[in-house]
Amino acid sequence: MENNELQYNLRKFEEDENHIEYFISIFPEYIKSNPEKAKEILDLVMEIALNKEYELAYGWCLMYIGWYCFTISDYTNACKYRLDANEIFIKNNCVKGLIFSYNGLLADYTRLGNLELAIESGLSGIDLAEKENDEKALIHLMINTAIAYMDYRKYDEAKRLLNKINEVYRQIQGSELIVYYITLAEVEVISGDINKGYECCEVAIELIKELGCWIYECEILSIRAEANSKLGKNKEAEIDFEVAIKSAKSFKNIIYIVKTLRRWAKHYNRIGELDKAEKKLIEAFNEVNSLNSLLDKSEICYELNELYAQLKRYEEAYKFLKEHLEIEKEIFNNKSSSWLARLHNKEITREAKIYRELYQEIDLLSGIGKKFTSDLKIERNLEVIYEEVKELMEADVFGIASYSKEEKILKYDLFIVNGKRKNCGISALEEENFGTWCYKNKENIVINDMENEYRKYVPSRNKGIEDDNCNVKNIKSAIFCPIVVENEVLGILTVQSYKKNSYNKNTVKKLEILASYIAIALENAKLFKNIEYSATHDWLTDVYNRKEILKRGQTIIQNNKGCSVMIMDIDHFKSINDNYGHATGDYVLKTISDLMKKDIKGNGYIGRYGGEEFLIVVNSSNKEYVSVLANNIRKNIENYNFIVDSKKINVTVSIGVYNYLKDDKYFNKHIKLADEALYLAKLFGRNRVVNY
Repeated sequence: MENNELQYNLRKFEEDENHIEYFISIFPEYIKSNPEKAKEILDLVMEIALNKEYELAYGWCLMYIGWYCFTISDYTNACKYRLDANEIFIKNNCVKGLIFSYNGLLADYTRLGNLELAIESGLSGIDLAEKENDEKALIHLMINTAIAYMDYRKYDEAKRLLNKINEVYRQIQGSELIVYYITLAEVEVISGDINKGYECCEVAIELIKELGCWIYECEILSIRAEANSKLGKNKEAEIDFEVAIKSAKSFKNIIYIVKTLRRWAKHYNRIGELDKAEKKLIEAFNEVNSLNSLLDKSEICYELNELYAQLKRYEEAYKFLKEHLEIEKEIFNNKSSSWLARLHNKEITREAKIYRELYQEIDLLSGIGKKFTSDLKIERNLEVIYEEVKELMEADVFGIASYSKEEKILKYDLFIVNGKRKNCGISALEEENFGTWCYKNKENIVINDMENEYRKYVPSRNKGIEDDNCNVKNIKSAIFCPIVVENEVLGILTVQSYKKNSYNKNTVKKLEILASYIAIALENAKLFKNIEYSATHDWLTDVYNRKEILKRGQTIIQNNKGCSVMIMDIDHFKSINDNYGHATGDYVLKTISDLMKKDIKGNGYIGRYGGEEFLIVVNSSNKEYVSVLANNIRKNIENYNFIVDSKKINVTVSIGVYNYLKDDKYFNKHIKLADEALYLAKLFGRNRVVNY
């Protein structure tokens, strides 16, 4: 825009607020092509709007400032500006602005990882666009909402929206038609018919060539590469991935550089080239740091955690899992803040007491959530949850049950009646009770008159909750809420009251938010426990790994505690591997570990020191006791029936022992002297214990 033209239109805007329409018409193209120039013009327009008190025009400026922030990956401020704009549009009943702001918030919330609010914003915009018969905005919102559904892994809902576009709005054309086919291709390749997805890719590619919209090339080639990978066309996949990355870099499309690198990593994982998968994921991780997208960074960290676990590089797996969990906490706390912002908007228009109260309670819930999602010890979390819940609602009875996939049962980890813990037992899923109904249907149960309402959920029972597995009498009101992560039910949460009509919609909403926090806490604890265990234990023998057993031994020495060290070696282990195969060698190692655990029990630590060697730290420096223990281990292994191909094989071990002396300060010395004793045990004919 020439300076004279800009000055002329700024003067016109000073004279008439409606001239904002001119700037609305030029801002989209400017933000796409020259965002910094767009920001300069926006600042000038905003200054006039503020000075002249043009509220609606100021709302539009906020919308485009939000768009500018989005283009530079500042998603938090993008969301803030567009929420402020949305508030102004609500106040001024500007439907066009509301549709526009909901579409913007849909994008902002998606990048911030708040997919529930992203989808809710999209659906709000769709509803308004349908009422206004704004077909162009409607198609745009439906496509973007379908993308949010895909990020949320709700592929059926995404397909439903895309099919509706195809059935009802046949006038879709131009770049929107390209985006439609790209989105349809992606949802089919991920969760539907890969061949159909491939066909959609081909249609989109032809449209890109025809219309010259090369900015979309990287997206569609990335999706086609994934389709080729899944169809076993590895050479074609490699070519598509390379061109997609080159195209994305030429347009500085960081989002699709990251997406393509992640897909490329999955391709290498699929064909077993894990080292190459690692390189691509590390590239994606480095790129995503400039993107400020919590959702993408969280997912990449989790993918790196899974990859390193596959590679048995548990320290690195542990590191990325911890980072993933930290980001998930940040995402969830952002969700709490978004709740507060939405309630704040409602207060402006309604100024109702109930919203002010709920605002305060949601703020409290956010604080509760921060308390127990930051603690990975789930047992402590459960107590925290109960203490806080009883301050928020009627909770004569409170329970949290988790689901065991292996046993197919619901087990109450915490059940409190009148302030006292109670052993509530378990429920098999085939049983008919409130807990199993809530779990199987993934829906809340809300009862305010038990006597008259319980049959909706347990029709064959003669009584209400008294016949449930926890046998609590005189309950009049109850809520059962599923605890869900990524569409998987992890368990249920229940509060119950001896009074009728104890619960309303706001109570349910508070409990749903708590259930979300609990879901994160449960999942975090489970993931953390698995990776933490893998980082300290040998995967085959289920005893400590070398690093951890050395660490524990050194800690005992530093604390001046008496101990003894054994080094045990399996006699002629190479012959076992050579004669019977490595699977038999693994079987021997695992069995010997199990036998040692029975002997050591809680009186020491066992670690795999390397190959067929084990290091045992015994919590005693009594020479006679430790010698007897070592010989028991040796005899139990010698006498055990190791069966291979229906035949018994002979397995023996040699053990060297060193007992702690008070002036010993270094654990490595203990190991060295125990190893010398082991050498003598082998020299004297093996299958024996030698004390240093």
